[in-house]
Amino acid sequence: MTAIVEARGATLPEAFARIALAVLACIVDPDSVDEREVREVRAHGRTADELLAHWIRECLYVHEVEGFAWRRIEFAVFDAAPRASAEPLRLHAFLHGEEMHTEQRSLDAADLSHASVRLDHRDGAYEIRIAPA
Repeated sequence: MTAIVEARGATLPEAFARIALAVLACIVDPDSVDEREVREVRAHGRTADELLAHWIRECLYVHEVEGFAWRRIEFAVFDAAPRASAEPLRLHAFLHGEEMHTEQRSLDAADLSHASVRLDHRDGAYEIRIAPA
């Protein structure tokens, strides 16, 4: 990835869905994707930033290994409330899209070392950013 990818959402799940869609848009034209199939993705992390990085890595894994592109994301579980215990934050999502067997641009998951989640206190929206290392 050579550019910064950013997304905002009124809720954290909305922001996570939007960043996954924005990352995929760096690889595949989202208008070319139909909702024909579903893939499940799960991720865990100790912090929201770590959960974000693992989430995007898992989504990219589904894309790279199965050639699957998504158009819509639905969360069955989105548990990202801070806690004092060692129990990780977690999410379980359904990616709605299709397999695409076309020449695809590559996106290196290693670039996710600079993933951040921030709450904008001016309007209460969540800002997510993924920048190249």
